[in-house]
Amino acid sequence: LSADAWIARAQASAPELRPRSLSWSGDDWPVRVRLSAGRDRGLAVALNPYSGEILAPERGAETIAAAEDLHRRLAAGPIGKQLVGASTVLLIVMLVSGVYLRWPGRPRAVSAWLKPNLRLRGRALLWNLHAVIGTWVLAAYLLAALTGLWWSYDGYRNLINDLAGVEGPMRRLAESADAEGATPSLSLAWSAFRSAVPDATRASLRLPGKDDAIIEVRYQDPRSVHERAWDSLRIDRESGVIVERHAHRNQPGGRRFVAALFPLHSGSWFGTPGRVLMALASLLMPLFTVSGLWLWWLRRRRAKQRRGDRRDLVPTTAPRHARTAGSR
Repeated sequence: LSADAWIARAQASAPELRPRSLSWSGDDWPVRVRLSAGRDRGLAVALNPYSGEILAPERGAETIAAAEDLHRRLAAGPIGKQLVGASTVLLIVMLVSGVYLRWPGRPRAVSAWLKPNLRLRGRALLWNLHAVIGTWVLAAYLLAALTGLWWSYDGYRNLINDLAGVEGPMRRLAESADAEGATPSLSLAWSAFRSAVPDATRASLRLPGKDDAIIEVRYQDPRSVHERAWDSLRIDRESGVIVERHAHRNQPGGRRFVAALFPLHSGSWFGTPGRVLMALASLLMPLFTVSGLWLWWLRRRRAKQRRGDRRDLVPTTAPRHARTAGSR
């Protein structure tokens, strides 16, 4: 079916909503049309790209959405988002202070940093494992924390954007979302895109307003370096002529860096090994919480024992000169 047919089928399923965007992930995957009213996120309608049939939500989609909400906001809205941000800052403090506390006498010795000493016993062994394994995952934690703050605090995000020379995202609602009448046709622009990029693997476009002459199609192909590396075409809606073409690799370094923040955060920038390592580091996080609390408790208990030992050393009888003075 044509792009116009996809949009018409999706809108027919929810006539009270207006189409906002179209997402395509290849000929063998569902097409998704996002519909909404006003400024809410609305809903995404999945369609069979050949028959236009409305597809049921993917199995497990709600679970994934709930997990994402828990990760980003603790499932507690804006308050949860602030708690996640504060805990991320605390993680950075713990990482930096941990490196300071474990700085070895021979900082250039690799074994001092990376090799656990299994000959130790008790609290010393626990501290050594806590420190060495923490060194193994230090880079992953710092990378995840420093990139994660980009989503937690507007000030941090604005600072990164300013340093990278990137303007903040301007979320503009298409005029067609609020205007009456039919959505402008996408057929010529979509056909031009498919002809210009026959090996495209993903594409996304925001539906134009009634007065928009240019449609921007963002896309990826097998040469895209990560899932946020988008190339783009700007196409005249009326004629299907490509008026501009932008490749991700030709963008300024700052813009490419900002685009890579999520792949760096998730580890996908390093491919499947990066995802696996980031997942393993995340699974190890409770280990450091438990071992850190245990070390703190052992230190408190030992300090209490030392205070008790010092009290036992205090003489229980008065000095001789005090007894003499008291007898007079």
